Amino acid sequence: MELKYIRSIYRFLRDTDIEEIEIEGKEGRIRIKRALSQGQVVSAVEEKKAVEREEEPEQRESRGKNIKVITSPMVGTFYRAPSPEAPPFVEIGSVVKQGQVLCIIEAMKIMNEVESEYGGRVVSILVENGQPVEYGEPLFHIEVGAG
Repeated sequence: MELKYIRSIYRFLRDTDIEEIEIEGKEGRIRIKRALSQGQVVSAVEEKKAVEREEEPEQRESRGKNIKVITSPMVGTFYRAPSPEAPPFVEIGSVVKQGQVLCIIEAMKIMNEVESEYGGRVVSILVENGQPVEYGEPLFHIEVGAG
């Protein structure tokens, strides 16, 4: 699916009360979900070919050039907290230090902590708790030096 098409779907959803939509076509399947309770966290998944989601120009300009991406170091399952009862390691807006644990990736029954490579503020969480992740998949955006 073309990025232009995905953007138009996102813009449509942004102006409605719809929280999730899934579309399947000959080029693949895409699911876009927004969680209004935590400041519009949006996730996009396409099965047949990888499409990188881009931000709207206004968002890019407002964030500046200090945004760094934390990616998954392995294939596994993403967890935001050390246990189901525990609070998440970080939330959107959390100030983090370099080396601070952001999440856990479970791979082959081993819990692997993912640490921040940067000090700054968490501006987005790109994966939902319990979701499978691929090697190199973006997990967090960190605004370096903020906080």
